[in-house]
Amino acid sequence: MKNFIEGFRRFMQGRYGTDTLNNFLAGLSVFIWIVDIFVFNWIARSVIALIQLGIIGFFIFRMLSRNINARSRENRAFLKVFTPVKNWVVLQYKKIRDRKTYRYLTCPHCKANLRVRYNKGRHTVHCPKCGKDFEKNIR
Repeated sequence: MKNFIEGFRRFMQGRYGTDTLNNFLAGLSVFIWIVDIFVFNWIARSVIALIQLGIIGFFIFRMLSRNINARSRENRAFLKVFTPVKNWVVLQYKKIRDRKTYRYLTCPHCKANLRVRYNKGRHTVHCPKCGKDFEKNIR
């Protein structure tokens, strides 16, 4: 077993490995596999299986690639799209989680998201990012 691990370690040396895009592709492949369980039309199942095979093939290609610069460039391009979407989803989750005690406001000057205590009425809010104050009616 020790020889196998050492051989695998030598095989992977100089290869790209995994990153955020590969983690996303792996998760997408699992999601497609779960969707495939509930599809009963054989043509649709065949198309889904081909898509899943393509994703898995791309995942393995990226992981075993020795062209680290190209894979890193792909990951950076993916992160430009993925990070804002992830941040939006996280903010929506926080808004739902804190809905009883906090309200989320946007600063009109710098567009920063601010979390303020839920106290009904008109309040002066201080933005810690830009340092400006603004009036806000919290309902």
